[in-house]
Amino acid sequence: MPPTRRVDVARSSPVRTGCRAVAVGPSSLSAWMPDHLPGCSCCGSPLDPVDLDIRSALPDPMLHLSPQQRATAWGDRNFQQADGVGAFIRCLMPVRLFGQGTVTYSVWLSVHPDQLRQAYEDWDTPAYAGLRLHGVVANAVKPWPELFGEKARAEVRDVNTLPYLVAEEGSLLSRVLTHEWDRDDVLSRIWHALPISVQQQVTKQWSVQRSAGLAPRIADGVMIFTGPGRTVHFEAFDLPVTTTVDAAVAQMLSRAPSQREGELLERDGEMLRQAFWTSAVLEGRQQYELYGYVAMPGAIACITCMYDDSQDLDWATTVWRSVRYHTR
Repeated sequence: MPPTRRVDVARSSPVRTGCRAVAVGPSSLSAWMPDHLPGCSCCGSPLDPVDLDIRSALPDPMLHLSPQQRATAWGDRNFQQADGVGAFIRCLMPVRLFGQGTVTYSVWLSVHPDQLRQAYEDWDTPAYAGLRLHGVVANAVKPWPELFGEKARAEVRDVNTLPYLVAEEGSLLSRVLTHEWDRDDVLSRIWHALPISVQQQVTKQWSVQRSAGLAPRIADGVMIFTGPGRTVHFEAFDLPVTTTVDAAVAQMLSRAPSQREGELLERDGEMLRQAFWTSAVLEGRQQYELYGYVAMPGAIACITCMYDDSQDLDWATTVWRSVRYHTR
């Protein structure tokens, strides 16, 4: 197996640090997360700037190998090769976010096998400093899936880190590396618990805060965020044009639990927000719940926040108030 150059990072730069690795789902990404959550996940305080490192576990072409290809494949954290599939070397792709934050993706560069062999020989020697690679990007990184298959080069800028991708002039990769990108648009594409809160786009019209430490998934058309002691369910529905926002919320409330320990009602122009909270003992354990509704002419969003600690009511109301309706 080839030698490895570690990139176990969570914050500002891809170097060795005391962070833990966490696995991710279908996107084949994993995030290196710090042992604490930087900033407040319940009061909505600004968390920028933030720096994260996101790791693509495998090149996309190696995600679905046949049994025969898997038997001949070899590799480790930074090298992968399989007969009939290709040779790949892990590289860094730093992306700047509005607000001075960064996300550094480690993505795979598909290279000629001769380049892989040379990089393998030079990896832990002084010659590594002069390593230069050329090939094509081997991961469809969201929100730029068109990066897959694009020509790119890579160079070593620090002997303690992986090579950095270098874009061809006028390419999409060039724009990715040089422009600043919307923080929520980028981070909400990472379908794993993050150490920061992000405004998650659920439908074309609706978005809601995904709090730090919560992982997203979709089940039966419901967006669900889950994490230790906290769960959020989010659904959105269209309304008949003749239904007022008050009538829509009243109809939803008629189906909700009647026991209520507190309520809130807020108006903002055409938008109506209403929520109530309650608690119950489930399987011998106290659980707290906030049921929230946000209605606009023609649409309504329903949110349920479930939490183990009664002090998390502030968190639940913040999530409810974070629901946004986008007209464009």
